[in-house]
Amino acid sequence: MSFFVHTTSISLGEYSTEAANAPEFRLSQDVRHGMVLATMVVPTTNSTSNAAGAGHPALWQIILAFGIVYLGYGLNFLAVKIGVESLPAFLFAASHIFCAGVILITWQACTQRHFLLPMQGLQRAAIGAFFLFVGGVGLVTQGEKLGVPSGVAAIIKASVPLWVAVLEALRPRGERVSLLMSGGLLLGAAGVVAIVVPRLTADSVDSMPTGVLLLVLSAFLFAIGSIFVRHRPPSDSPATGAAWMMIFGGLLLTALGLVFGEASQIHADNFTTRTLGAFAFLLLVHSLAAFTAMNWLLRHLPASVVTTKFYVSPAVALLAGSLVLGEKITLPVVASLALILIGVGVVLWGAARKKREPALKPNDAEELET
Repeated sequence: MSFFVHTTSISLGEYSTEAANAPEFRLSQDVRHGMVLATMVVPTTNSTSNAAGAGHPALWQIILAFGIVYLGYGLNFLAVKIGVESLPAFLFAASHIFCAGVILITWQACTQRHFLLPMQGLQRAAIGAFFLFVGGVGLVTQGEKLGVPSGVAAIIKASVPLWVAVLEALRPRGERVSLLMSGGLLLGAAGVVAIVVPRLTADSVDSMPTGVLLLVLSAFLFAIGSIFVRHRPPSDSPATGAAWMMIFGGLLLTALGLVFGEASQIHADNFTTRTLGAFAFLLLVHSLAAFTAMNWLLRHLPASVVTTKFYVSPAVALLAGSLVLGEKITLPVVASLALILIGVGVVLWGAARKKREPALKPNDAEELET
């Protein structure tokens, strides 16, 4: 989900205005409200309708919200890298994900009285949690634990929208890729290859094959989870569905950490000021504040404006890793980032152009709603 994940690779996935009455997402509807799930859907074309009827917030509110979003989703990779300096990866990821889920579900119970799910909803939440949190978050955390720089991790995870476009095109009755989108996919793929391949060779000074492959697998699994949750949301309430997925994600990551013997790696002196600060950031800023700010922006601004987060966050992550941890920013790294972000931009632009096509025929509408 864009949400609460150590990735800044998000396409906007929102419920339609009929979401309260329909269990499925409607691909042909404008983004209105609800939550952002990392790389779930590309923005619709009539994005100006997002802000319709939402009032006119003050400029300082917009600037503050964007600041929270850019920093919340841009600095999460740095926080993960700091957290795993002294703590095991899967249990560290489990702790802040589970706590965020508990906080969110408690908030839902106190304010909305809508927090329980039927068995089908729980099953969907568990499946979504496996892909989005075990795959999307756990593998990122483990990859950084194995030595992948936070900036490189952010760049690889920025490829998630590319995976989503490919998988969606392969899905039966999925959204087909246009020629323009294909060009964007090729550019993005070139960027991924450029940053991954040099780190797979044993004689390279930057060699870290296991960690890099985990990052690539993480982007792939996260894309699968995004598409699954897009078409099979656990709940009509986005926040409730997200909360349950986070709770399941925390439990699954805890089980994985215990299986790999991570409990024996935790000692009192592991909890340094840096580690606790990283945990607090991931829980309060990344998972809660940035999530709230993103939702607020989507209620007041066009989706096309809010999606600038896709391009700003990886750059923030790269710069933060260099300033705080001394990670090197080389020309190949910058070139890879540029190729991936240009590719993502072209894919999103191509998808937006497709949605400007003439009205659907009756049988086409049925396919979109399936």
